Amino acid sequence: MTNHPQTERDAQLADHFRVHLTGIYFSQIGPEWDSGGKCQSDYLHHIDIGISGRRQVMHEGKLYDLKPGQVWFLPGNTPVERRCRERCEVLFFKLSCDWLPGFDPLLDWPDRAPRLAQTCDVEEWRKWQTPGREIGVVELLQLRAQLLNWIASAIPELGAVITKHLDTTIQFTGVFDAIEKNLGADLRLPSLAAVCGKTPEAFSMAFIRSTGMSPKDYVMRRLNQEALKLILKTDIQIKEISHKLRFTDEFYFSRFFKNMNGCSPSAYRKQFRAG
Repeated sequence: MTNHPQTERDAQLADHFRVHLTGIYFSQIGPEWDSGGKCQSDYLHHIDIGISGRRQVMHEGKLYDLKPGQVWFLPGNTPVERRCRERCEVLFFKLSCDWLPGFDPLLDWPDRAPRLAQTCDVEEWRKWQTPGREIGVVELLQLRAQLLNWIASAIPELGAVITKHLDTTIQFTGVFDAIEKNLGADLRLPSLAAVCGKTPEAFSMAFIRSTGMSPKDYVMRRLNQEALKLILKTDIQIKEISHKLRFTDEFYFSRFFKNMNGCSPSAYRKQFRAG
């Protein structure tokens, strides 16, 4: 590889960018998928493959047609109105991305919107519909590479997105490390401000200017990401998850989760663990 400084920087960006697959789901849906004119969002990204039927999503006044044989990247933290009038089959993947641990640059990317990634042969993806199908290591590695390829195709400016993300957050690397080591619902602003040697007020203002969100909102997002991971990837009881994330009680955790994701932890698990 050439030693050109820009090439080396790009190689570092590419090497550290990670895609974390959370779940693989196949759904047969119809009018019940329609959101009834309401905008809803998820904090996980979706990559949708239309197997059959046609659906639509509306984002900021623009209507997107999701047709069979198309692969769509639907970024997290992006409210859309869902429209569906016919029976459809959909294979979709839930995932998150990061460069800095736990900080997903695509959740705050200003131009995030539904994007067509590629087209595909639906017959190649029908095998993923088989219930209880065993997926080996090699196949998972190939799938992760394909997911990354789809994201790069959907967002050709991905390098610039990551670079801007790093430029605005690098000064708080110590804070992010502290959050990862002490993540919990009882994590407070003064302890994070102390990492930077600032007063809570000065730290909060600097964090907002740099990242576009408050420290509290960032911690809530990380808590939600951890909650989603535990709900989807483990059989830990909701009460235990609440305790693990240091919420005062299960009720407070459930209320927090519903505010972030639109439904209770148990309902979310039932819906997506059955996928």
